[in-house]
Amino acid sequence: MAATDQAVLETEDWDFDPVAYANSGGCELIFRDDAYGHWKAEWNDSQIDMSPESAVMDMNWRGERLTVVRATMHNCDRIWFIVGKTIVLCEQFFQAVCTWNSSGTGAIAVFEEGYFSRDEELREQIKEKQLSDLVLNEDILSKLAGGVRDFFTQKEWYGQSSIPWKRGVILHGPPGNGKTQTIRALVNELNVSTIYVRSLYDRHFNSEKCLNRIYKRARETAPSIVIMEDVDSLINDRNKSYFLNELDGFRTLSGVMTVVTTNHLEKLDVAIRNRPSRFDVEIEFPNPSAESRAAYLGESLCLTKLKPEFATLVIKRTKGLSFAGLQEVVRSSIARHMKIMNLESAITQALDEVVGERKVNPTKAKKKKPSK
Repeated sequence: MAATDQAVLETEDWDFDPVAYANSGGCELIFRDDAYGHWKAEWNDSQIDMSPESAVMDMNWRGERLTVVRATMHNCDRIWFIVGKTIVLCEQFFQAVCTWNSSGTGAIAVFEEGYFSRDEELREQIKEKQLSDLVLNEDILSKLAGGVRDFFTQKEWYGQSSIPWKRGVILHGPPGNGKTQTIRALVNELNVSTIYVRSLYDRHFNSEKCLNRIYKRARETAPSIVIMEDVDSLINDRNKSYFLNELDGFRTLSGVMTVVTTNHLEKLDVAIRNRPSRFDVEIEFPNPSAESRAAYLGESLCLTKLKPEFATLVIKRTKGLSFAGLQEVVRSSIARHMKIMNLESAITQALDEVVGERKVNPTKAKKKKPSK
């Protein structure tokens, strides 16, 4: 076929990622050894991940052969050229790749450096996450059940009540108590299009433009979830007004749930918190109570088989630790137990390391004399 018989479609759209599409099985990628290629290699999970900087490659798609050329410009912009026998074929391939990358039930799009990328690895990581597997207190479970877990089934109820079908949820509390794991379990359970915002920084777009792109995508792919962890580091005085306008401005967010987290609720701007149309659910993830610590450590470290006074001391010494801190106590105790073969000593040494308090032997602790 002569070169003049070829149609060429040019695009700079960041949703067009044919290599990721090929890796997902959408088409067959054929490397062109006879053509110029500048590829970037990354070592990931004991294998090489290749991505083109400037390269020519062929794609077998639905029985058709297309040539795809990527060119990286001096200002770091990228341009793709799709070459096929007809412009209609090029357009169909472009649409298929962009649709796969930007939407789909259960799809997770990570927003970073101004553009979206579909993250199949993250999707796989959360596939087995279940809320029932997490240690959550009754207050958290009650608030999750009351309009969060069932939000996407309530469209008709919202319409009948003349209430905009949208929701804002704030998960707050000290780090290490399950906010991220709860979000992952929710994403897995709800199985709707998800946008995970990793940053609002880009050399080409300001944060306001990034927010516009995020919520434009959320509307296009609704029902959808927008996730912003550590929201107080993403939203600042410069972009706050634009963020609030996206949440409850003129353009509707029908079918969109925004879930944010913060370790410092008191630092979150009152304009974000004090208006129900923006964030109407606040769920606290506190450090575990004595009862929760006893249940977690009792099962993990077999405390019920040790001296009652020792078990009581362990629960007291872990006051103020997060679940992540308790996990570290368990890991350290198990590692030491394998060496010194005495569980009480192993736990005591682990507590000294993690908690950093003075070691106390409960069986030999002396009573303080009353002051005169």
